[in-house]
Amino acid sequence: QLAAAYDDPRMELRIEDAVAWAIREAPKKPDTFDAVIIDSTDEPLISIWTTKFYTALRRMLRPGGVLIQNAQNLDVSEQLDNLMKLHQSGGFQRVRAVLIDTVDYGSPYIAFMSSGPEVVCPGPVADAEERARPLNPAWYSPEIHRASLMVPPGMARRWPALADDAPGCQGDAGFASVSPSEPASAASS
Repeated sequence: QLAAAYDDPRMELRIEDAVAWAIREAPKKPDTFDAVIIDSTDEPLISIWTTKFYTALRRMLRPGGVLIQNAQNLDVSEQLDNLMKLHQSGGFQRVRAVLIDTVDYGSPYIAFMSSGPEVVCPGPVADAEERARPLNPAWYSPEIHRASLMVPPGMARRWPALADDAPGCQGDAGFASVSPSEPASAASS
């Protein structure tokens, strides 16, 4: 079940340098992806992130698409500063902190969700509970999703740009959603 996505004809597995791939392919694949996921942060990897890379990712996202990048815990504030600036310099007008509780690292662990201005609040889709029910999730609910988008006061003071998002998403009306009839696509590295 976990590897079922590999059978999806829309899925293509590539094993190569993701930064070089994104920069090379962005002109050929504009407005292609709904989401780009980066789960890689630690030095020396941080040194590979450039404005050119984030500009390429922004170009490949469809309107309403999002980039989510594992950023780090609060122990490395310079790294968070650097990533936020890179996302913005790459053309992402909205950069939101997403809090992640994990047993592996000190919490809160931070990810950045970046998008164009059209993504008001990247909360759960309206039918999230209905979609999740057959999966019987042990660690997800729409309430947890909403809470992960709130910014604690200490983070809002340290990073004033995040202060507007401090209350999180207020109600389902502001949530971005992808229609269930439209297949979602994603790229990850």
